[in-house]
Amino acid sequence: MPSNKNNASISRQWEVLQMIPKHGKGISVSEIHDKLGANGFDVTRRTVDRDLIDLSIPFPIYCNKEGNAQYWRWMEDKTSDIPGVSVADAMILQLVEGTLKTILPDTMLQGLKDRFDLAKRKINALDGSNSKGLLADKIAVISPALPLTPPTTPAEHYEAVQQAMTEDKQLAVVYTAIHDQVQKEYQINPLGLVQRGHITYLVATIGDYIDERLFALHRFQSLTLTDTPLKTLDGFSLAKYVQSGAMQFGSGNAIKLVARVNQHLAKILHEAPLSQDMQLSPIEDGWFELSATIIDGWQIQWWILSHSLAIEVLSPPELRQDIIAKIQGTAALYAAG
Repeated sequence: MPSNKNNASISRQWEVLQMIPKHGKGISVSEIHDKLGANGFDVTRRTVDRDLIDLSIPFPIYCNKEGNAQYWRWMEDKTSDIPGVSVADAMILQLVEGTLKTILPDTMLQGLKDRFDLAKRKINALDGSNSKGLLADKIAVISPALPLTPPTTPAEHYEAVQQAMTEDKQLAVVYTAIHDQVQKEYQINPLGLVQRGHITYLVATIGDYIDERLFALHRFQSLTLTDTPLKTLDGFSLAKYVQSGAMQFGSGNAIKLVARVNQHLAKILHEAPLSQDMQLSPIEDGWFELSATIIDGWQIQWWILSHSLAIEVLSPPELRQDIIAKIQGTAALYAAG
């Protein structure tokens, strides 16, 4: 089994290879030494010299001399795609893996598993030889929302949808909607996949209809590719569909939200505004008036209700009444208990 010292040397040399350019005059030993230091490798310039000489034997890199200066680069027409990750990339991948695990089902992460494993091996190989290797146990990812477990979705569902959209074919499906729990058969035209939180949705039309529908991918019992050509919608764009607010599960219309918010919520909104035109103006008793153009839908109502005593909706009147009705309904529910 290789020693930790050997593992550290290999990791360092792999890092050096990734620094070497394939275009231009190249990179100097001093530049490589400085970059290694920035990535946590405490080595001498002499060690970098030895690494470059050793690496030039199995890899097509060479020293390009310009006067007294020496620059290392890849030989012409030789690949410089190194199948590894840098120390910085390894740390970022650990954060990415932690984030994605909170919103994506395991099926969707399988394609990235090898990359994540490579990042873990990179960090583990550094052990105590690199100051940044010690950060591995000091990084964690926490979801800002309630950490719901993503539903289980068979890999075959993703494969069927991908094949249908690639080949422009319709799908024969069996689907159970959440509102009625009735199993139904459809022939659908898949238009695109959208990941919203921990749920993957398929945007599609049914048969000859032209209205877009949303299908939660995990609620399909089966998806079968057909020979029937896909019926596309004139002018349909998945990007425009998402931007229209269709995924907010509401009217999708833009509304002007005006509300009173307390000082704590105002600080949060100052750091993470609701919209580009959002404004916060101080009013009486330490409160602030909030004004922002938002998309009308369930999501904004959930957000308002989640902040309860920190916000009072002033307009539009319809939204204010919806919030009042929900609060009164909740109060009645608890009063009955």
